[in-house]
Amino acid sequence: MSEHKKNIVIIGGGPGGYPAAIKAAQLGASVTLVDRNGLGGTCLHRGCIPTKFLLKAAKENDTILKFFKKIDMPFPPVDVKTLMRQKAEVVGKLASGTAMLLNKNGVRVISGTAGFADSKTIRVAETGETIGFSSAVIATGSESAALAVEGMELEGVYDSSGILDIDHIPRNLAVIGGGYIGLEFAQIFQMFGAKVTVIEMMPHIMPGTDPEISTAMQKILNSHGIKIHTNARLKRIQRNGSELSVRYEAGQKEETLSVDAVLVAVGRKPRIDGLNLDKIGVRMDAKGAIAVSQFLETSVSGIYAVGDVAGGLMLAHKATAEGECAAVNIIEGPHEMSYAAVPSVMYTYPEMAAVGLTEEQAKEKYGEILVGRFPMAANGRAVLSGAQQGFVKVIAEMETEIIVGASFVCPEAGHLIGEATMAIQMEATLDEVAETIHAHPTLSEAFREAALDAKGEAIHIPPC
Repeated sequence: MSEHKKNIVIIGGGPGGYPAAIKAAQLGASVTLVDRNGLGGTCLHRGCIPTKFLLKAAKENDTILKFFKKIDMPFPPVDVKTLMRQKAEVVGKLASGTAMLLNKNGVRVISGTAGFADSKTIRVAETGETIGFSSAVIATGSESAALAVEGMELEGVYDSSGILDIDHIPRNLAVIGGGYIGLEFAQIFQMFGAKVTVIEMMPHIMPGTDPEISTAMQKILNSHGIKIHTNARLKRIQRNGSELSVRYEAGQKEETLSVDAVLVAVGRKPRIDGLNLDKIGVRMDAKGAIAVSQFLETSVSGIYAVGDVAGGLMLAHKATAEGECAAVNIIEGPHEMSYAAVPSVMYTYPEMAAVGLTEEQAKEKYGEILVGRFPMAANGRAVLSGAQQGFVKVIAEMETEIIVGASFVCPEAGHLIGEATMAIQMEATLDEVAETIHAHPTLSEAFREAALDAKGEAIHIPPC
């Protein structure tokens, strides 16, 4: 190991930064991590963990509420303050665990805001301390994107971070943005009893997802009582007494929606403020993210960037993989980051998960492809669980029958996507999945059946 590779600074303690720090320390480096927003980052404090906690609580609430309605008994309202306290306890426990892991691996942690003094030194703004480094990893994450629309500053208008601290369940909620974040919050509040309307400017919810999957999810969410307007653009938000008046354009008409609260969830943008990147010559891409090579190195030698701040899919697990990859590249030499099998999950009920290429992308890349589908209504575990909505879809290249994409709309899709991700990572074929014995009765059997269906050989659905 070269001596000049041993002194590493990590800026940001989120899912990209702290794994990079731990991996670098495991490989023998001296590592300092500077973090200003709480170890664990947005994912732990304002994203993945608190939203999934609330989704679980909302689902439990919805199940109990439906039972009470069946037996014609009143059900007490949600104690939001207690719920938020429990959420904070979960976040705090996980944050403490992250701090412990860094400490046990010998990583020095500094709480503060880091900026580059030059290409080999950072300065901590709060204390003025300067730290020299041989290599640095920027892992500062992202923040909620704003809209240049009248009314964003009004009380009752939240972004995805602010709404996590709401102290009540609104009767009527407008969600601006039909991506994963917006739809997860839409279902949280719908299951807690709010009437929810989603306004999405694109033709489909979940932009970038296979249209077949997004169409299926829209029908399911509609069936749960969530109203969704696509091809709709927000014009302005105004206060109207105790309510908020949301004006949006749908087609050639302007519509008005009266609500108690508005969630603006129109995506996220890289967080680069205070880093002084222009001072050291770090190049940015057209979308405002830090431009990196296939090895995650920026335009400045020895400085790397990972996770949301480096653009691409803004997913915690992608950030983690990039953080670990950057640490290996710094210490052991070039190792190209692969994005062939990066799963994405939307944790609604049912969940949606996808990995690899969509059907359209696969056709564009390979021409001839094989596509298999299997409905959850034909899966024994789904039927006995009363969760029959959705399906599994598998895409393979025609000549080799190597699986290149898969999508799940079903319960536990976030768990099931692991097998499909492994299949794509290892370039498994349809036959290799079909010949793998899957336990019965399980939801995972649907993946095998979809692989069989791609060849016209599914067992539990009739031939076309």
